[in-house]
Amino acid sequence: MRENPRLLKDSSAARLPRALFRDLQMDSILSEAAIAVLQVPCERAEILRRGELFALLQNGGKRDRVSHILSVLTDLERSLMVLRDAKIPLDMYHRRRDAFCAYICACEVLASASDLGSLFGDVAAYYSSAERQQTVSRMKEACRIITERLQGFRTGLLTFSDKNWLTPDYDAVSEAERIADCACKLGFSVPERKQRNDKIPLALSDALGRLYGAEVSEIEILFREFADVDLKEPISYIAEIRFFLEIYELTQKAEEAGIPHCFPEIADRPQFTAEDLYDVSLLAKQCERIVPNDTDFKEAEPFCFLVGANGGGKTTYLRAVGINLVLFLSGCPVFATKATLYPFQIVLAHFPKDERFDHVGRLDEERARTDEMLRQSAGQEAFLLFNETFSGADDTRGFVLLKELADRMRTARHFGVYVTHFHTVMTLDYPVLSAEIDPADENKRTYRIVKAKGNASSYAADILKKYGLDKDSLRKRRGGYGK
Repeated sequence: MRENPRLLKDSSAARLPRALFRDLQMDSILSEAAIAVLQVPCERAEILRRGELFALLQNGGKRDRVSHILSVLTDLERSLMVLRDAKIPLDMYHRRRDAFCAYICACEVLASASDLGSLFGDVAAYYSSAERQQTVSRMKEACRIITERLQGFRTGLLTFSDKNWLTPDYDAVSEAERIADCACKLGFSVPERKQRNDKIPLALSDALGRLYGAEVSEIEILFREFADVDLKEPISYIAEIRFFLEIYELTQKAEEAGIPHCFPEIADRPQFTAEDLYDVSLLAKQCERIVPNDTDFKEAEPFCFLVGANGGGKTTYLRAVGINLVLFLSGCPVFATKATLYPFQIVLAHFPKDERFDHVGRLDEERARTDEMLRQSAGQEAFLLFNETFSGADDTRGFVLLKELADRMRTARHFGVYVTHFHTVMTLDYPVLSAEIDPADENKRTYRIVKAKGNASSYAADILKKYGLDKDSLRKRRGGYGK
């Protein structure tokens, strides 16, 4: 049989570092399993396919279907765990029969999932194949025969006291249990019952095997017929389904806090524009009011500085950009009212470390880390986040290193945000964002991030475009003259 299709296809050559999610505080709102998925960015086609499934989860009926599939697969997983712990032959027959039945149910529920988007559609096609259906049909008949043979072995309780069962009969009620129930109905106090021992003694199992030798041989032959069937195959979808449901639950938690989500448009050219973008990591801090911000990163201005006083929302803005970009790259909805994003190949961040620098100075450590970020991003469409990088240096030295890093970003045509307290960046030819102050309210911080200045080249481009002197306008004119 061919390999089963995945709900979460790993086709990316890059893997986002685990430290990125710690810096963005995503581990405060998501499980480690979800973060492991988010570490692998998707290609455009996969982003669309995952987005389709996330959109379907908004429908209660579809979501219940997905939850039911997860429940059936979890039952199979549980049956296989019980089978693994079975040691007595007769007990193993019952447990393996239960695992076969759970596997059949799993195959059937997966085969019926063709209406749950293209991802589940591929899975449904795989489990609906003629070969798979034939195997399931034969297993059903085998389970029917095995069940009949096992029921023929049933003789009930061996003794009144220790409640050992010759073969498991989970629905049977012992005499002691009948008496206790009757006493309770009459109002008598009944001591707490001891848990029933369902384990089958090895000696009794062996005796039964000799007594019903022909039936036992038939059961073993039927089991061997399906020895090449991988009963664990369907449970590989459990973690993948849980990822989709976990992200859905995050969107619902955000919605309860008044935070919207949307499915971004996928841009053909590198950009990151959004209206009312939220930092959902603040949900873990039980913040009463989370302020959204807009973003406008395009090829004309792919990189900017963000300045302002401490506590003004700079790091929140940085996290909002990073978190939502990472979510988008895994096909998840983003927390904004509207967004257009490009599937960047890699996202990296530099946040200050808290540990002591016993062997190297902090400045040397930060330079090494930024050099490594640029090395990893070389030749790729990257989005880089810097939070107070080189802040430990004096103003003169820090500004020189900051400018050098920005120039390298520009040369490599990387996108990114650089949070800094060096206000001298206003003198550079780069866009600058800053935290807005409300003068009407005693100059209180609004936590809104606004553009303080654009770069000189962007202003020049705007002027040229206004008067029809930009490159595109001139090209059109030249074409018109030729006609």
